[in-house]
Parts: sequence; structure tokens; C-alpha cells
Amino acid sequence: MFNAALKEHLQGDGLTVAYCWQLKANNGHTLGFTNHDHAITFDGMTFEPGFGFDGTQANAQAEFQAGQEEALGILSSDSLSEQDLYAGLWDNAAVEVYLVNWQAPDQHQLLRRGDLGEVTRDTNVFRAEFRSLAARLSAPKGRVLSQQCHADLGDAKCGVDLSATKNTRSVTIARQDASKHLIIEANADITAGWWAFGKLTLLAGPYKDQALRIAGHTAEQGEHRLSLWSPILLELTFPLAAKISVGCDKSWGTCQSRFQNHQNFRGFPHMPGNDFMLAGPESTSAGNNGAKLVG
Repeated sequence: MFNAALKEHLQGDGLTVAYCWQLKANNGHTLGFTNHDHAITFDGMTFEPGFGFDGTQANAQAEFQAGQEEALGILSSDSLSEQDLYAGLWDNAAVEVYLVNWQAPDQHQLLRRGDLGEVTRDTNVFRAEFRSLAARLSAPKGRVLSQQCHADLGDAKCGVDLSATKNTRSVTIARQDASKHLIIEANADITAGWWAFGKLTLLAGPYKDQALRIAGHTAEQGEHRLSLWSPILLELTFPLAAKISVGCDKSWGTCQSRFQNHQNFRGFPHMPGNDFMLAGPESTSAGNNGAKLVG
């Protein structure tokens, strides 16, 4: 229900309203900004002025179509830096947009919710795409028929216990090498590839509590080298405490050999691929002669 006091104010002659934006990153860090020239506080949140943060025209669509809006900002705030934006710390942050009577901040109304989408930068100016909740309706839903498992490691469909000592543990990152790999020492019981496709959560520094996805894991001479899907762009101080969890490439072989969890595998490992479907009959091939593929 629309705030009654704010509605009455909007029907008056003199308006004292401003827009406020609240951003909540995936690690829980929350910031507030306003296009007013003084700070506005309500619901325990202070919205920072003087940021040069403003919204473009918002287009709302009928029939659940995603609306379009951009937020234009000048990087003049110590709380939101160009490095943080460039490093992706605010990617997919939750956004709430309010209309507020700045003379009486209790008179405020939530206008819309959404996510922070693509962020582009030009010198000290940034543009952030605002994606409405309706945009989530266009995301793929349901089960996908593929050879790979569609469950996420450790969720209810998967059933693997990530709290087990070998699956999730505390580690110390000793340094970063010239190729930007993160180096972990000790942990001799872990073999190469164990942490590939896993998650690394740093416990301090600019990426604190941010779940970083691991692309590759090699081990040699008592050291583990991790490469990440997204590069480390902000400076880290070593040694650095972290938590790391095992990874899964979602294949049948990994599910069976690494986790002994094949009974919960959510893919179709014996489904023929495109190459098989396009190939013609071949009597000399054991894999394409009309016989059963399994059993």
C-alpha cells in the first residue's frame, strides 16, 4: 500500500521529494545514495548525498516484460570506488529505489526492486543497468536434458555434505605468482584438480566474504596453484586466510569416483550427443551399429 502521508504530500502544491537507491552486494555490504543535496535517513539506513548518482527515464512494460532503466553516477564517493566496480564486487547487487519526502523521511515509498546489471565506465563516470524483477522470468527454468548434472554441488538435489573436512577447509594463501595464480601451501592430502570448479572465500581484504569461483587447480612441489574465473584486480595482502570448498565438473565420472554419489546424479550420461545423432550407420564401429549403448 502506498504511504498515505507521502501520497497526501504529492497531491499538494510544494513538493520536497528525492530519490534514494539502496545497493546490497552479494557479500552483504550495503550502501545508500540519494540525488538530494543532504543525507536522508530512514529505516536505519543513511543515503549519501553529493554522489552525482541519478536515474534515467524508467520504462515499465506490461505483461511481465522486463523494464529498462539506468543509473548514472560520478565516482566521487569513498564508499563506492571504480576499482570495486571494475573488480565485480557489485555485480548482481540487489537494488531498491525509494521516493522520499526529504523534509519528513518517514514519508517514503518503495517504488521498485531489481538487480544491478551490466556496469560500464568512462573515466570517472559509470552507468549501471537496472534490471527489474520481471527480468528473472526470462531466465531458463526447469530441468535441462544434458549429459551433465544440473544440480549444484551440496544442494538438496545433490546431497553431498560440503561440511566434511576434506570438502571444505580453512587454508592460508601464501602469495600470488607472476601468472596471477593464488598459491596455497601444505594440504598434502589434496590432489591436483580437487578444488577445480570449487569456491574460494577470502576472510579479509577487499574481497572479504566474496565467493570466488575456481577455474583450475594444479599441485606440484608441495604447492597448490589456483586460477580463478574472474581475475583478481584489487591488491591483496599475504598471507591471507580463506575457506575453500571442493569442486565438481558435473560429469558422471566425477560424481561416481570423487563423491560416490551417482545415485543422485541429475544428468543423462548415456544420452547420445550431436555427433552421434548426425552420424550415419557404420557396421564396423561398435559404438554406432544399432546395438545398445549401455548394458
